[in-house]
Amino acid sequence: MQPQTRTTSTFEIVAGMLVVLIVCILAAVGYLVHLTKTLPDLAVGADSIKTARTSVVYASDGSVLAEWHGEQDRTVVPYSDMPIHLRNAVVASEDRRFYEHSGVDMRGVMRALRINAASGDVEQGGSTITQQLVKILFTDGKRTLNRKIREALLATKLSAKADKDEVLGTYLNTVYFGDGAYGVESASQHYFGHSVSSLTLAEAATLAGTIRSPSRYSPTSQPQKALARRNTVIRQMLEEGYISEIQAAEASKSPLGLSPPKNSGQVAPFFVEYVKQELIARLGAEKVYSGGLRVYTSLDPNLQALAEKSAKQLSAKNDPEVALVAVRHSTGQVLAMVGGRDFRKNQFNLAVQGRRQPGSAFKPFVLVTALEQGVRPEQVFSAAPYSVRVTDGIWSVQNYENRITAGSMTLRAATNYSVNAVYARLIMKVGADKVVKTARKMGITTPLEANPAIALGGLRTGVSPLEMASAYGTLASGGLRVAPTGIVSVSDDRGRNLYGSAPKPKRVISRAVAVQAALMLHDVIEVGTGTPAKIASWSAGKTGTTQSYRDAWFVGWSGDISTAVWVGHRTGQVPMTKVHGAPVTGASFPARIWKQFMTGATKVRSAAVTPAPHNASGQVLVRVCEDSMGLANARCPDTVEIYLEPAFVPRKTCTLH
Repeated sequence: MQPQTRTTSTFEIVAGMLVVLIVCILAAVGYLVHLTKTLPDLAVGADSIKTARTSVVYASDGSVLAEWHGEQDRTVVPYSDMPIHLRNAVVASEDRRFYEHSGVDMRGVMRALRINAASGDVEQGGSTITQQLVKILFTDGKRTLNRKIREALLATKLSAKADKDEVLGTYLNTVYFGDGAYGVESASQHYFGHSVSSLTLAEAATLAGTIRSPSRYSPTSQPQKALARRNTVIRQMLEEGYISEIQAAEASKSPLGLSPPKNSGQVAPFFVEYVKQELIARLGAEKVYSGGLRVYTSLDPNLQALAEKSAKQLSAKNDPEVALVAVRHSTGQVLAMVGGRDFRKNQFNLAVQGRRQPGSAFKPFVLVTALEQGVRPEQVFSAAPYSVRVTDGIWSVQNYENRITAGSMTLRAATNYSVNAVYARLIMKVGADKVVKTARKMGITTPLEANPAIALGGLRTGVSPLEMASAYGTLASGGLRVAPTGIVSVSDDRGRNLYGSAPKPKRVISRAVAVQAALMLHDVIEVGTGTPAKIASWSAGKTGTTQSYRDAWFVGWSGDISTAVWVGHRTGQVPMTKVHGAPVTGASFPARIWKQFMTGATKVRSAAVTPAPHNASGQVLVRVCEDSMGLANARCPDTVEIYLEPAFVPRKTCTLH
């Protein structure tokens, strides 16, 4: 006889589900009651605004480069001083139902999800202005479920306790607008040079637009994105009925109208801004501007002064501009940086943000690729003009000013005299894709396309001087790659370490290939196109000149410093056919600027690191070639200074180089 099976009735299932639901509700209520008891007392107004601490930036010698202020730059202003179009701009862009909800807006959350999904971008946020304010004033800001629930409860509690004007006024005096500006008065003074009460509709929309992401929509460092964001805010104000179509059209046509920065007197402003952006990416803007950081950088004030002096070879009103970056190649640390002529007039950093065509300065990446594949410096190539079919048609290559029209030459000679036809044949031999890989592993971070024209520096985007100085530094270090940085370490105002950038060298090229390439680039300075850059100490480098003299480069190294110099017009591809009476090539102003800087820099560096000829034990200081272990000569690329007993000093000079 089979056992009877008992079927569960529908009533029992429903009853069980109700019990589970009741338990969950009771648990949630208990959790909310517990959270409510732990909520802080709420108050809004001037006294509720948190104190921010100043961050200080130091050079390598301990001198102060800059101070980044938070609270010190904030001026609390009455709500009545804030123009109605500013209030409306912030409400339209940050919380459309601000005057309707009770601190939390579920309808707004759903609308933001729908709009952002449709646009593929974050056009609207889900947090209300009240929630954003309590996050700033009363929560720790950590992204946890507990914090989000506390934030919602606090927002509801604050909305019941304070009127909307108090909440909005405190928010506008508290929120971060970028560039160290907390509160609308500081932001208005910083960006536009006048009080918040004088803001135009377009200016108010610009400030409102930065709140969503102060670094992404920064009017100073991202002007095009800030302009587009401003116009989005203007459109949102129109949709909410705050302004007319005529007002929206007029405001959308206005330029950003930024005032010159007030920190024009700071030391190495382009370098300081470079470090700031690197830190913001790592630690966040709030921490950088108000966290009381102590930022220790690699900038050498003596080299910085020398770099700025060298760049003044081109200082006339209509002269092209100069970008210069010097990197200690063994550590990647940036020692000096010139990002343009006048930081007060234009904060776009040509040394870091500028991407320009490198011309023949890109040839070393082809050279290294060829050497890795077994091509020898004495291998002979045709130097006649070259034409070959590529994927998008016929690629025809002429030599510089068509000086060489026939004959053959070695790769060494073609490198010395920067013969385009030889390098065109060379990249077809080794493969453009392989050259791209070489450039990337040596330090070029800008995306590259595997097009044969890159052999002559024909890039779609271009490269920055910082990338070039770093990539050449890979050769200078014997094939070891170290990513560039301006930061040595960061601590808080209590001395606790927050971040350190200890160099992490990575071998990306064999030492033999790096040394061979270095020797060939040394010859460029000794007997080739780079002779105007020749200095007293051993050096190596390469010139670069683009079509119609639009960009000119010299990149090279000596001692422990790798330096890139770019000359060109900030505004775009402007031919430099007559500057001080002659065209600008890599062998003219870039080479001369590099020479002036490196002549002084090698003296400064050797003075700082070279010990006395004899030590207390009577040992002798000698410079030895690391390859042959003989006494180094002027051509030895890698040498070491060492104290030896007189009896152990090498008797022979290196014969390898």
